[in-house]
Amino acid sequence: MHRYQLSIDKANILRQRFIDGEYHSYLLAKELRVSTITTWRYKREFERIRAEYPDRLNDFGFYPGEPPRPHWDTPKYRQLALILPALLADEHTPTLETSAIFKKYLLLSSDRYTWRSFKGIFVQWVRDHVTPTPRKLLDHISPEDAAVLKKWRSSNDHRHWQIAKSLEMALQGASRKEIIDKVETIYKTLNQWMAGYKAKGMKAFETAPHVKRKDYIPIIKERKERLFKLIHETPKLYGLNRTSWSVRALTLVYNKLYAPAVSYMQISRCVTQMGYRYKKTRQMLTSPDPKFREKIKKIQSILQTLKPNEKFFSIDEYGGVSIKIKGGRTLKHENESPDVVPEKQKAKGFLICTAALELSTNQVTHFFSAKKNTFEMIKLIDVLLDQYADQETLYLCWDAVSWHNSRILKNYIEDHNKIKKPEIKLAPLPACTQFLNVIESVFAGLARAVIHNSDYASVDECKHAISRHFEARNQHFKTNPKRAGRKIWGKEIVRAKFSENQNCRNRAAMSGAKL
Repeated sequence: MHRYQLSIDKANILRQRFIDGEYHSYLLAKELRVSTITTWRYKREFERIRAEYPDRLNDFGFYPGEPPRPHWDTPKYRQLALILPALLADEHTPTLETSAIFKKYLLLSSDRYTWRSFKGIFVQWVRDHVTPTPRKLLDHISPEDAAVLKKWRSSNDHRHWQIAKSLEMALQGASRKEIIDKVETIYKTLNQWMAGYKAKGMKAFETAPHVKRKDYIPIIKERKERLFKLIHETPKLYGLNRTSWSVRALTLVYNKLYAPAVSYMQISRCVTQMGYRYKKTRQMLTSPDPKFREKIKKIQSILQTLKPNEKFFSIDEYGGVSIKIKGGRTLKHENESPDVVPEKQKAKGFLICTAALELSTNQVTHFFSAKKNTFEMIKLIDVLLDQYADQETLYLCWDAVSWHNSRILKNYIEDHNKIKKPEIKLAPLPACTQFLNVIESVFAGLARAVIHNSDYASVDECKHAISRHFEARNQHFKTNPKRAGRKIWGKEIVRAKFSENQNCRNRAAMSGAKL
């Protein structure tokens, strides 16, 4: 708070002029439209700061405190100042009673203050001249009670914690205000706890068990039966445009149908006692493929009997990915604001990454495509044939999209198997089971590592980042083949292995927009 109630802007102007050596009380008063006495007082204040606190002169918010003004040195006050030390000599600070002191003062003084004047002067004099010696609110806690209070301190019962903490602080000599600030209670409650413990010990905190009124039992039973019927009906039957019940809606409809009326909390308590809870729906990963179990067993059989000269590939396409500012999770200081991603952006281009993950060695083969179609799959097969020409069999596992199951692709594979090695065999996933495609997990790790929080200048820059990610990943698994499937690259959500019990696909990780 500024000293003479001048606005902050005007006070800062005066201070800056004083620092610059251009302070003129009359001219500043005319310029700021204030009185000259005000500008003179501020000048005196700034001079005091420069003399006593020279390092704080440039701190515009700093104004030193004003020393307390002494009481007027009147004959009546001088007489009181001589009498008070004698009056307080035999008194204990915690039990000072102003009225009793005033009665003694009346007997000793000839020129007396009235009660109203004496009370204010006496309280201020005690604050300035007497060092308080506060008395403990509690002198003793028995060992048995201390053991119980220790349990209360670590219990989930908030009232027990408050009582235990209050008694402990009272024994240590804390004041009422300190205890109240800590346990968040009121003076009346704290006084009741202290008086109760002194009188009855721990029995003072026992609460009587709640006894149900027998005449309420049939009423509550009937209320629950009515609620049970309502819950198993749709709210639309009662004119509510809702698909599910809320407690408020149940209360509204119940009071329309039945009497006497009940409150929101009564309905909520009954619903809870009946065992009902709000539960969020879960997305269930299922497949409508009638040959689901057959295809899964085929893939598992291949992986269990995979020979050293055979390779199994999980194949898919990542993208299309638009090259623009991407959001995501990033490490920030608690005082920093999150990064802002414009809702509408002009993309700098798009890319599609076609890739195959070899499960036994965890090596990724990839290239960038213009489209997702059969011919890109044929191109990927050619790359794999060149890269793994020394193998006997290559197993290809992919989801059931149309270009993975086209006649052109099947004819190409048949023609190749007639004349060349290695032999290509298909192990397709069941329909609608992208979540079982292991490479989806690798794509999620890729997205979180190099796509989230990105702002690439061009498509080529993004392609370079993706290629570096896969190169580093491949190199790690070449150096550490025993750890294949256990190294997390980016944030791959599951291990890079085939299992029908895991979900490899994570839409949130792939999008990077709302993480």
